[in-house]
Amino acid sequence: MSDQFYTILTEILAQKQMSISSIARELKKGGYDFHRLILTGYLRALHDTGYLEEIDIPPSKVYTFRAGVKRDVYSIIKEHLKGIDAPERFELAVFLLTSLFHRPCFKYELDLLGVESQKTKIVKESKDLRLKEHRNAVTRIKIPPDDPAYEIDENENSMLKPGNEILTDIINDLINLDGLKAKFQQTRLV
Repeated sequence: MSDQFYTILTEILAQKQMSISSIARELKKGGYDFHRLILTGYLRALHDTGYLEEIDIPPSKVYTFRAGVKRDVYSIIKEHLKGIDAPERFELAVFLLTSLFHRPCFKYELDLLGVESQKTKIVKESKDLRLKEHRNAVTRIKIPPDDPAYEIDENENSMLKPGNEILTDIINDLINLDGLKAKFQQTRLV
């Protein structure tokens, strides 16, 4: 079953709890006609990995997505870029993606972040000789074959501090650091 199927299942279960048979009916309406045992196995696997909550309401089990479910990297970054002005948001998006993936980022990836692609004095279109190799290495999403790629100018350091602050915020959101970090930020030097 593909990521697309997972996305459809997420949409079905996002609003309410449903039994296996009601999920199967909703999927069938959308053109997905799986045997009930396959669907049951998939739902149990999602439950075992922590994505679904399984509630036993005899005679059936009811499923719902857990709050705070793992999200994909693009939705996480998109959320952290909200409220930043467009030109800086584009530059930060390129910085974050190229830092995380160790390769230029593609226009399609920027589209997933809701960021309009453009060249700035900090961001340039990539001329990396391994661009085709990078494009083929991306298997979770489909990058169009003629999609341009972008990278931060190698002599530019202005995105380092704000980019690292966003990466730190993402880590703080995803990992429970209670009991490890200061409860209050220091406001003055001692």
